[in-house]
Amino acid sequence: MTAKITRRDFLKTSGLLAAGMALAACRPQVETEMAAPVGPSPPQTPWPTTVPADEALLAHTLRRISWGPTPEMFERARSLGLDAYIEEQLHPETLDDSEVESLLDNFETLTMTPGERDELEKRAQPIQELIGATLLRQWRSPRQLYEVVVDFWSNHFNIFIGKNQCRVLKTDDDLDVIRPNALGKFADLLSASAHSPAMLVYLDQASSGKRAPNENYARELMELHTISVDGGYSHDDIIEVARAFTGWSVAGRRDVLRKAGSFLFRRQMHDDGEKRVMDLAIPAGGGEEDGQMILDYLGHHEMTARFISTKLARRFVADEPPASLVAKLSQTFTESGGDTREMLRVLLRSDEFRNSAGQKVKRPLEFFISALRVTNARIGSRSRALVDYLRQLGQVPFFWSPPTGYPDTADWWMTTSGLLGRWNFGLLLAAGMIRGAEVDLESLTADAASPRDVVDVLSIRFLGEKLPDDARDILIDFASQGDLGDNLAGVAGLIMGSPHFQVR
Repeated sequence: MTAKITRRDFLKTSGLLAAGMALAACRPQVETEMAAPVGPSPPQTPWPTTVPADEALLAHTLRRISWGPTPEMFERARSLGLDAYIEEQLHPETLDDSEVESLLDNFETLTMTPGERDELEKRAQPIQELIGATLLRQWRSPRQLYEVVVDFWSNHFNIFIGKNQCRVLKTDDDLDVIRPNALGKFADLLSASAHSPAMLVYLDQASSGKRAPNENYARELMELHTISVDGGYSHDDIIEVARAFTGWSVAGRRDVLRKAGSFLFRRQMHDDGEKRVMDLAIPAGGGEEDGQMILDYLGHHEMTARFISTKLARRFVADEPPASLVAKLSQTFTESGGDTREMLRVLLRSDEFRNSAGQKVKRPLEFFISALRVTNARIGSRSRALVDYLRQLGQVPFFWSPPTGYPDTADWWMTTSGLLGRWNFGLLLAAGMIRGAEVDLESLTADAASPRDVVDVLSIRFLGEKLPDDARDILIDFASQGDLGDNLAGVAGLIMGSPHFQVR
């Protein structure tokens, strides 16, 4: 039987569409009028010299170093001062994360060995639980900058969880490789990644031997993990790197001296001859040390410093990061031995960062988590539907198949279909129409007595500031049509779908 659409339903939907289309034409502007419009292309305008006012800088910084700033974050940052707040976030071990840790106890595969995960009847359980744990941390952890950096490195050292045994190995890569080294020295993280069974399986290194060296890991190690495609290496260098890593493998069930799923160097498969990679000479007979010499060499290379600095600046500052900032970060990388915490300290206090408001937009995962955070959504046990919506938006953690990791520029994500998906998700979330997620808009707007109050209260909560007058007037007009209580979900959803909420 076909459901009947009442005149009231039609008018309400028409009003939402009209308001949404009008809001889409309202471009965000920062207080100093320095930001380029949010659109499909990276900004090409010269970098401004005016630093935003204190409150605008606070909002800008919290957007960049979190998965969505909440009122509690603003209050904490204001009470400490912005510099002290950044420093606190750079030391996540000082922040109490016990609430999240207790919730993580529900994910039993996090503490299993790869072999135990492999024996589970529900083969997808390790994948589902690692994704669930990741989203939980991003959503609820007070260690927000740390979770942003973990995501950065997870993308840099991307592993597609759906390939072969990565479904049972990626959990250990997350827990033992990425997380312990996220704010440490790059060379340590690089070495840990090179020894990661998940990485070795994903890039076909585990079966590489002296009779037929596999070049996949060698190529991505140089092109994507360290010196970049512009690093000055040749195909002969890739072949030499592949020879150096022969024998770097993963223990299987028949390897009685090592647990299945752990790193194993198979000496009999290693090419023990002399090798030369760029200007690095590797003598014969080195064994496992051959690969480690290359990791040390590449991990401290000047082109690696530039490549990592560029990617950090792209993540935190702009799609086309300023050369001046890349140079500063490269110098810091070299002087600090690739210390990520020190590089972030320099980046977040730079003029280039302060002047970059409006230069980045949220990727789908950032939009998704920030919507849950600012609405104070309550997630029930039937939350799998949420991940289905995230899949529709296009960015489920660990599900990017190529080794490049998810793109980090607006032109990839700011498409018509992508923006429509965000608009739909925001409206459905606010209206309580996503199974497993509840939003109490009445509680969030308890102090609002008029359409104007509702728009301002939700704008400040969702954006950290009031909307500009053009967008504000559109929403006030929408909220004024009919019953204010009935319009709460529409106002909240429209703000989340607006260009202003897409700014990171």
